[in-house]
Amino acid sequence: IAIEQAKKNELLGKNILGTDFNFDIEIRMGAGAFVCGEETALMRSIEGKRGEPRPKPPYPAQKGLFECPTVLNNVETFANIPYIILNGADDFAAVGSEKSRGTKVFALAGDINNTGLIEIPIGMPLGTIIYDIGGGIPNNKKLKAVQIGGPSGGCIPTDHLNVKVDYESLQELGAIMGSGGLIVMDEDTCMVDLARYFMEFIQEESCGNCTPCRQGTRIMLNILERICQGKGKMEDLDILEELSEQIKQTSLCGLGQTAPNPIIATLRYFREEYIEHIRDKKCRAGVCSELV
Repeated sequence: IAIEQAKKNELLGKNILGTDFNFDIEIRMGAGAFVCGEETALMRSIEGKRGEPRPKPPYPAQKGLFECPTVLNNVETFANIPYIILNGADDFAAVGSEKSRGTKVFALAGDINNTGLIEIPIGMPLGTIIYDIGGGIPNNKKLKAVQIGGPSGGCIPTDHLNVKVDYESLQELGAIMGSGGLIVMDEDTCMVDLARYFMEFIQEESCGNCTPCRQGTRIMLNILERICQGKGKMEDLDILEELSEQIKQTSLCGLGQTAPNPIIATLRYFREEYIEHIRDKKCRAGVCSELV
């Protein structure tokens, strides 16, 4: 509708507002593949090819969509442009942190009273988001962790509720801003099962183009499944950490490079739960049915 209105008012198409400037917008419907969030896979999908990443260089700005130089931005970036044009860059930069200006949209979900899309100034403390905007945890449960950045993001424990939600601070904790997913988890969450859940999703969404991601995520998922079934071994933790580093360093695209994040973060902050699953055959949250 918006595109048709713009064309009707001579803001899109040929000879815009009586000038010799031509510009148009076309919407392409994707098939929903997670890997098409990667820029080169997205371009292949638009071209009608299988959505899978390609090596870089050449970079999209050199050789992109239909072999032409291409600039890629997401909708959130474009949505900021009218505000900057109307109000100026200084006004936009007045919001946010020193290194990360502006706002960020998050999808607030999970064990929290107020769910939905929220827009916050970059740099707002995580605890403020959860308790002031999200309204806290339902049924007087205790907060356990927050998964931020989508399936390939990282989890942040309650010890770091004062962290500022900006790109640099999250990276220090092993998390990413990512797609803007923010999932709140209460005390009844099993962090080993959580890592298994996200790894299952990532493994299914792998395009299979490169061996580290295709095979590595499958091996890690198998290990996590064994641990959740009470069949894990202590050496599995070393294997998970070694595989995580190899997959991060050798995968072709961002999906594979960030795939191990849920495992790295849960091992970093909740290692004792892995040990309980393996040594004591116990799931403290009562989620893993074979350990209850």
